[in-house]
Amino acid sequence: MEQVLEILEKLKEIENGWMDIEKNIYKNIDKGFKKKYVLQSPEETLANKVGTSFDLVELERTYFKNLGLKFNAYFMIYYESKRIYTHTFIVYEEAEKFYWFESSWENDKGVHEFMSLYDLLTNVRTKFIKYNNIKFMDNDYLCVYKYKKPKFHIGLKEFYKHCESGENVII
Repeated sequence: MEQVLEILEKLKEIENGWMDIEKNIYKNIDKGFKKKYVLQSPEETLANKVGTSFDLVELERTYFKNLGLKFNAYFMIYYESKRIYTHTFIVYEEAEKFYWFESSWENDKGVHEFMSLYDLLTNVRTKFIKYNNIKFMDNDYLCVYKYKKPKFHIGLKEFYKHCESGENVII
């Protein structure tokens, strides 16, 4: 657990933001994000000191792999009629418990322990609804995917497509 907390500490210096295909850095997620965003490599995220949850998970994936922990990356997406809400995060297992590693959502940063993956994912879903201020959510339009490492420098649509080709997890 101490090594995992060290990862969290390293990630504190990374601000919310993103990189475009020309390697320009932005702190405002709304302006131009959908059309210009590209997934950074872990090295770029560290150098640029900005990232979305998508970028942070790829950096975290590198750290967790180096620790030899059993972990998976998850992509949560909610399809509303006018908007799409998303979030990515790492879940690791240790001593028959499940841990949600959160470095992106300010109010939930940390390592959260659960007895089952189901309990963990339903808790994240509740926080997801609150974080995105979703008033009335139809669970039929919320999907969770366990996904493998994507290619870097892909755009937002390609990233979504990659994650949606992963394992659909029912909660």
